[in-house]
Amino acid sequence: MKMFSKAVVMGTTAILSGLIGVSGALAQVETITVTAQKREQTLQDTPVSVAVVTGEQIEQSQIRDAADLQMLVPSLRVSEFATSTNTEFNLRGIGTSSFNPGLEPSVGVFIDGVYRPRSGSAINDLLSVERVEVIRGPQSTLFGRNTPAGVVSIITQKPEYEFGYTGEVTIGNFGSRVLRGTVTGPLSDSMAFRLDATTHSNDGYITAEDGRDINNRDRQSYRAQLLWNPGDNTEIRIIGDYGTIDENCCAAPFAYYDPIDQGAIVGLGGTAVPADPHGGRIAIDGDLNTVLDTSGVSFQLDHDFDNITFTSITAFRNYDEDQNFDADFSDLDLVSARHIQNQYDSFTQEFRLTSTGDNTVDWMVGGFYYDNNLRFQNSTPYGADARNFFDAASAPSVASLVASLGLPAGTGGITLLEFFLDMNEAAGVGNFVPLASGTSALPTTPTEGFIATTHGLISEDYQYDTEAWSFFGQLDFHVTDDFTVTVGGRYSNEDKSMTTVIDQPDPMSAFSFTDLAQDLRLVAPGFCDPGLYPVIGGDACAYLVPVVLLGQGLTQYPGGAPIDPTSPLPGYLAGTAYNPLLGFSAFQNWEPVNASDFPTSRNDTNFSGNIILSYDMSDTLNVYASYATGFKPGGFNVSTNAAFTGVFEFEEETSSSFEIGAKGSLFDNHFVYAVALFDQEIEGFQTNNFVGNGFALENAGSIQVSGLEFEGTWAPTPGLVFTGGFTYLFESKYGDYQYAPCPDTFNGVGVWDAGDPNYALCEIGAERTNTAGVTALFNDLSGRDRGNSEFVGSLTGTYTWAVGDNMEAFMRGEVTNISSFGLTTSQDPRTFANQDGFSMVNGSFGIGAEDGSWGLQLWGRNLFEQDYVKGAFPSVGYLGTSVNAYPGDPRTYGITLRIRG
Repeated sequence: MKMFSKAVVMGTTAILSGLIGVSGALAQVETITVTAQKREQTLQDTPVSVAVVTGEQIEQSQIRDAADLQMLVPSLRVSEFATSTNTEFNLRGIGTSSFNPGLEPSVGVFIDGVYRPRSGSAINDLLSVERVEVIRGPQSTLFGRNTPAGVVSIITQKPEYEFGYTGEVTIGNFGSRVLRGTVTGPLSDSMAFRLDATTHSNDGYITAEDGRDINNRDRQSYRAQLLWNPGDNTEIRIIGDYGTIDENCCAAPFAYYDPIDQGAIVGLGGTAVPADPHGGRIAIDGDLNTVLDTSGVSFQLDHDFDNITFTSITAFRNYDEDQNFDADFSDLDLVSARHIQNQYDSFTQEFRLTSTGDNTVDWMVGGFYYDNNLRFQNSTPYGADARNFFDAASAPSVASLVASLGLPAGTGGITLLEFFLDMNEAAGVGNFVPLASGTSALPTTPTEGFIATTHGLISEDYQYDTEAWSFFGQLDFHVTDDFTVTVGGRYSNEDKSMTTVIDQPDPMSAFSFTDLAQDLRLVAPGFCDPGLYPVIGGDACAYLVPVVLLGQGLTQYPGGAPIDPTSPLPGYLAGTAYNPLLGFSAFQNWEPVNASDFPTSRNDTNFSGNIILSYDMSDTLNVYASYATGFKPGGFNVSTNAAFTGVFEFEEETSSSFEIGAKGSLFDNHFVYAVALFDQEIEGFQTNNFVGNGFALENAGSIQVSGLEFEGTWAPTPGLVFTGGFTYLFESKYGDYQYAPCPDTFNGVGVWDAGDPNYALCEIGAERTNTAGVTALFNDLSGRDRGNSEFVGSLTGTYTWAVGDNMEAFMRGEVTNISSFGLTTSQDPRTFANQDGFSMVNGSFGIGAEDGSWGLQLWGRNLFEQDYVKGAFPSVGYLGTSVNAYPGDPRTYGITLRIRG
């Protein structure tokens, strides 16, 4: 029995790569064998849950990049949010947000054995792919860092010693144009080369009101390889690659306008495009542009000794990203263009020694070193329209108070707040009578006002360096010819350091409205003691909030105490609905933060391991049981948003997984299948939740995921092949998440139904203090469902037949079904914040030469134009409870011509 090794992981999703024995009376699914790291293993002998997409499938399904893979791998979800580079890989409902460079993915991405530190470095179009392996569950033993949820491993074609070439031209709707080219061949008897290039562009499927095309594609990739065999036992492979992206992506039209937001947009001359993510329209005044350049070189050496293979993989990589992004998704200047620069250089080195031949004990040992230097810069100040927007949007909420003070109708919240503070400052409030809240002085209005273009996130600049090393090993004990026990482990040590520079002035966020509610006075005729006012000024006047409460018809506080305007609002009520100033906290978007709040260094160590029991019950059935653990180190919150929750540093994430599986074939190898039951738990899950004015990064306690996976291939007749698979989650819930974000609110009113017990902790007055010492409204999602799809399944059918003596044709259909899922991490209950279940259908027809020298393919994706959204979030820079959403791709179709020689 051939044993499980690091790169030999083939699964039953692999179809069409040597599938059909056409010459026989009946079709058969051929045995799939992989030769990677000098160790062969058949499909049935692989005791791990894994799916494989072959190069032929990639062509026939018109898969361009990693995001398209999810159509053929049900347990994999890949989504783009905000920009092309913010790509999230998710396996079995487990993944990590890409919106904070301090976070690293839970799904590790490897290309030709080289680790990609951030998912954005693996999103360009695929080039000459041999296969893509999607390995589910913790893989830290052999793949190392940041694989607690699984691995996506892309293996490309090597140079060949026979001259060959491939060319491809694709034309499609939305102005789609794809050109690909490959050439390979010998340079000598011991050296061969391969050159690959591709360019991919389209015009986009969303149009801005000013005529610009949005959600377009404009990306190019180039790759050069050299293969050298200096002797019979030595192979050296050198790979250099360069990729560039310059795209206007990804737009998130409004899914819902809060009336106060829509009214303010229109009132200030902005455009309120109908709230419909699928309408194909958006109004923006800035860019949605990302420019990304990636490059790298890797050097792999494999040398066979008598019974050992030595492998060395050395790699250098560079990543340089520049984003200019209109974060408010409107044609008003509410939030000035978010400008992000993200650059890193990485070096990786892996050594392995692997036993070869037939042994009672097979083994592998190795070491890994990683060095990464990252610099992240961000600027997101207030826009020129922000003040007027906040005033206009808040004016209806403060209209009664404005009228009672005799101020001009339409006065908004910002102007009203400045009026109160200026009035109190001029009257010397607090000079004679100490402020009731205990603060030393009332805040003063800046010369430029509380909202100005010089306020907000002017700049944040981080230098974030990581150095890691690990040792690993695995033993395969062949107890009998049919029974094998595999034991492995990895010890990891990781050091991180960071320097921080911040410029984030926001006077509005520098004070507390709970304090202000106790301190402000109403300095106006009839509300001040005429005898004392000339002596102590404003300290002789009534307190503002009690006067407002009396004006609302209230006469008593809870418990029966009378509301007395000569006494301040009791402190225990300052954080409740008895404080009408709490609504002003919606203007506080940039919590006070200093560079000194951020840590400068940390160290993580971990031991992860696995044990696998594998038994060949027959020549056609293999069963296995496994237990594995995984690890992702902690790190730093690379964002001033850390001030929201007080979490400037997050802890490690660990995973454990039990898995029972079977792989086999039936009906004389006409049907091949794999099935797995899994139960996985993540401790210290690193989550990054968007809450409208920023992200709340923290360790969410634990999550628990269990379910069933199935994949199968059936070849009932020559030329006809069906393949299918599904992932069904029995549960995907938070085990412990006591301080989760609440859904959106405005003026103290949440988006949930009043009295809903699921949001009781989000009601004003239920404030709690989290482990970082921040007091705010947090929900408790412990034991709650996480909102993942319960079922994701796919089914494909391909029929191939001869046309004449030297041509063949094929027809292929694909359908994917995805059950309902939540769009927001805060579990917003509104309909437009949740996606109903849906199905998508793809299809293609191809005809070409039997020897593959040419082929023509007509194809379509999302043929029935199913509308769906990939994610949603509380609108940025708004006061109300508006929501934006990222639409899924519409129907696309085209024609592809390929030539080979």
